[in-house]
Amino acid sequence: MHQRVGLARAMILGPKMLVCDEAVSALDVSIQAQIVELIRGLQAESQLALIFISHDLSVVRRLSHRVMVLYLGRVVELASSNKLYTDPQHPYTRALLSAVLSPDPRAERAKKRELLTGDLPSPLDPRAQLTFLKSRLATPDYRPKLQQISTDHWVAEHD
Repeated sequence: MHQRVGLARAMILGPKMLVCDEAVSALDVSIQAQIVELIRGLQAESQLALIFISHDLSVVRRLSHRVMVLYLGRVVELASSNKLYTDPQHPYTRALLSAVLSPDPRAERAKKRELLTGDLPSPLDPRAQLTFLKSRLATPDYRPKLQQISTDHWVAEHD
């Protein structure tokens, strides 16, 4: 009910854009589905631009036209929702998507997991952003660049 009230309060002013930060994270699955449908309806009827921030990639898939994946606050992949979910290019994106659970137990057991090795680096470590560059030839102030690999698909350089 709190989420619905929050959405109603935000929509009263007729915004052109709405930012939802973990809007469905603390909800059970049935309520979560209702809120997602409510947001989709509001988005469609009012031509509302939506920035939806979430760790739940199955919800992101249902709401988003474009998806930006962040690693330690840095963009590692940006693509249309369809491209990102069908052809992820960055190792971190592939690992995130392989962790999304499937409701089908057989499919879940057969799914290939993309595992990342090593410890999670500290966000305070200036070399943390170089985690996916195996060569490590770059200096600590080097930032992996986004490279366009196809129309509407950018990926941070990695080895």
